[in-house]
Amino acid sequence: MTIELTGKLSGAIELLLESHSRINEAKPQNYWYPLSMATYGVEEIIEALDSMCRFRTTMWEKTQKFEGLFAEYQGTKAAVMVNSGSSADLLLSFLLTDALSNRMVPGDEILIPAVTWPTQIWSAMIAGLTVRLVDVDPETLNISLEDLERKVTPKTKCLFMVHLLGNPCEMDKILEIANSRKLIVLEDCCEALGSEWNGMKVGNFGLGASFSFFFAHHMMTMEGGMITTNDDQTAEYLRILRAHGWLRNVVDPSRYAIEDPDIDQRYAFVNWGFNVRPTELQAGFGLQQIIRLPQFNKRREVLADRFFTFIDRSRFLYRPRVSALARPAWMALPVMIAKGAPFPRAELTQHLERNGVETRPIVTGNIARQPVAKLFKGLRDATLSGADIIHERGFYIGLSPLLTDATMDRLLECFDSFLVRF
Repeated sequence: MTIELTGKLSGAIELLLESHSRINEAKPQNYWYPLSMATYGVEEIIEALDSMCRFRTTMWEKTQKFEGLFAEYQGTKAAVMVNSGSSADLLLSFLLTDALSNRMVPGDEILIPAVTWPTQIWSAMIAGLTVRLVDVDPETLNISLEDLERKVTPKTKCLFMVHLLGNPCEMDKILEIANSRKLIVLEDCCEALGSEWNGMKVGNFGLGASFSFFFAHHMMTMEGGMITTNDDQTAEYLRILRAHGWLRNVVDPSRYAIEDPDIDQRYAFVNWGFNVRPTELQAGFGLQQIIRLPQFNKRREVLADRFFTFIDRSRFLYRPRVSALARPAWMALPVMIAKGAPFPRAELTQHLERNGVETRPIVTGNIARQPVAKLFKGLRDATLSGADIIHERGFYIGLSPLLTDATMDRLLECFDSFLVRF
């Protein structure tokens, strides 16, 4: 589109945006403090319209440009965009057992924390790996280092870490465990975009890392995800897995010998794969959102500091402990009910919900206590006391960078009106 046409559209789009709420009003209950708010604006919509008007809607040059910008932001060699964070976990898991990369074989053991988004676990299981759940420290919400050491066996080949809700894991100790036992490390950073451990962004400590751009996350592309890696060959394998096992999107197709002269080089398939490609509309959103991301995270940090300062003054509530080497980029505001508090979690969350504050459990809680665990012996037989505490006493509320100081004041007053009774 020309600048002139873009300018003409901008005013109309702005009017349309102003006529609607950034809070989802389709939910049964109206929340003045929701879990998430739409963070996109005119620029993202113009990018999407541009792709549609130029008939470039499937993965094309905007995807490549966004991948480059994201890799630059992360400080990694390569980034491979996919259609969701779950797909990012799926490709990372299949990368392990993939015939081309040949790092693990079906049946090998992978360790995953018990409090995580479930598709991280399903991805590893679908790839043929044996998932063993590791307990989670209720003080940090991250993997228990003590249980991690206990769970490593000769069958263990990979650790798939999660920086839950943006709080970085203690990567020095995790790498020490991994290196001493020659284990592959993967990172799920879907809730931790921008978080740092010892001055380095999470997602740079293992073979690869997954990110999510879902609506409620640090930046959004409607749906969307990304995988980063510092290994160029790994990036090539991921591109092949992303699109049917096809050579089309690899950087150097000549590396793959096609001996049959009757195979059209444009339609050469060298591996199995999926179709988890993003659209240009998603990538267009990403091009604009990644510009906003530093400011988004800065605002999240300010709001989180205010909220956690309030929580720290409470006798009955606590927030996750953060290492001195960590700098979280909080995706949300987690709260734990202290042991011995004169009220259960449900009493506080019901108070918040009645007063217009949306709440939810900390991710899935203990996945071994979800109904799905009945289907899989390896999940239901786990004993996970730390994850149980999070399951029973933890919840979180939203952390939108669009929240005003006045809204945060009102939120703290809502908490205070409950706590003052005790």
